[in-house]
Amino acid sequence: MVDPDILLIAIVEMIEGVKNLIGDKGANAVLRDAGRHSGPRLLESLIGKLPEVLDKEEALRRTCMMLEELGFAKKVAKEDGKITVENDIFSDAIREENVERSPVIYFFMGLFEGFVQFMAEDKVVLTPQEIQKGRFVFSYS
Repeated sequence: MVDPDILLIAIVEMIEGVKNLIGDKGANAVLRDAGRHSGPRLLESLIGKLPEVLDKEEALRRTCMMLEELGFAKKVAKEDGKITVENDIFSDAIREENVERSPVIYFFMGLFEGFVQFMAEDKVVLTPQEIQKGRFVFSYS
């Protein structure tokens, strides 16, 4: 069995490799889209089809709870029009000193957006406000 920490490091290194191949903006767009596609598939494999379509605000709230439950972060909270993520699983694996430049952040944003779209059938777009190791703050629309 593969150690989950080793697997996470491999995924982050793969993401950083995409950045080296196609540049910052290309990697950010590709990885965000990858997150948007993998989020709904992950939820569908975990919980199946939802019996109802939720409104966007409820889907945002539940996404925060699920990301915590699945272990993506110790705390994911929605308040005052912002999403705050604390003690995420990706930060320690990012080698780049300037964390906000890592496409890993965009993968996380896409994953979040994909979760919401799966539950609400409505789009949400996260915008980074504060990105540092162990703490992300996004506004959403």
